[in-house]
Amino acid sequence: MYVVAIIAAFIAAISPFGGMIFTLAYGGKYREHISRFLFAMLFASALMLIIGIVEIVTFSDIILGIAIAVFIYFYVFRKTGNYQIAFLSAYIFNVFYAALRQMLLGAQIAENVNRAAAVYRQILESSFQNNPQQTEIAQQFVELSQQIFTRYYIGIWAVTIALGLYLGTLLVSRSNEFKWQHKSIRMPFETIYFLLAALILFLIPNSRELGINALAILAPLFLIQGISILDFFWGNFFKKSKILLFLLIISMVFNYFILSLIALIGLLDVWFDFRKINNMEDIDESHTS
Repeated sequence: MYVVAIIAAFIAAISPFGGMIFTLAYGGKYREHISRFLFAMLFASALMLIIGIVEIVTFSDIILGIAIAVFIYFYVFRKTGNYQIAFLSAYIFNVFYAALRQMLLGAQIAENVNRAAAVYRQILESSFQNNPQQTEIAQQFVELSQQIFTRYYIGIWAVTIALGLYLGTLLVSRSNEFKWQHKSIRMPFETIYFLLAALILFLIPNSRELGINALAILAPLFLIQGISILDFFWGNFFKKSKILLFLLIISMVFNYFILSLIALIGLLDVWFDFRKINNMEDIDESHTS
C-alpha cells in the first residue's frame, strides 16, 4: 500500500490528471485504510519538496488538489453511498482550491508558465532555425498558450480535475461491489443558475476573463451528463459493437465540435430530462398495446 501511495505522489507530480485517476482508483482498493494511504502520499510529496524535485505549487497540488480531495470523496461516499455526491463534493472542493491557489500562488504559477514557455521557445528556435516562417508561427502559438495558461489557470485546473475524478470514479465503481448507475447521472438543476451568472460575467468586458473561467468550471459537468445520456439511449448498442465504441471515444477526444455537442445535450437535459420523456413514451406504448 505504501509503495503504491508513493507512486501515486510521483504520478501526481508529473500530471494532476493522471495522479487523480491513479490515486482515486487505488484509493478505492485501500479505502478501509485511506488515511494511511494518503498520509504516505503526504510524506512522499514532502520529501520531494525538501529534496527539490517539486516546488511549492506542485506540492500544494498533490496534497490539496488530489490527496485531500480524494479523502473528501471517500468520506462522502462512505456517508452517502452515492458516487455522484462524492464526485461533486471533491470537485467543488477543487474549485475553491483552484481559486485560492490562484490568489496565493498566482505569481509562482505565472513564473512556472513563463519558464516553460521560455524552454519551448529555445526548442523551437533550434528546431526551425532554417525556416523563419515556421519559427514565427510556432512562437505565436507558444505566446498564445502562455496567455491562456496564465489567464485561465483556474478553469484549466477545474477541467483537468473533473475529468480525472470522472474517469477515476468509473474505475472505482468497476472494482466495487456497489456499481455506479452511470446512465442516471443528473447534475443539480442549480447549475443552470451558475451558468447564467457565468454568461453574464462573460458578456461584461471587465469580467470576461472570470466568466470564461466560470464557464470552463461548469463545462465538464454538462459534458459528463451528456455522456450519461448517450449511455442511457445507446449504451447497449455500443457495448455490442466495440469498434463503434472505440471510434466514438476517438472522435470525442479529437473533435471539439462533438464534445461541445455532447455538453450541449447534457445542458439541455438539465431542463428537459430526456430520460423521463423516454420513460413516458414507454408507458404510453404499454397502455396502447
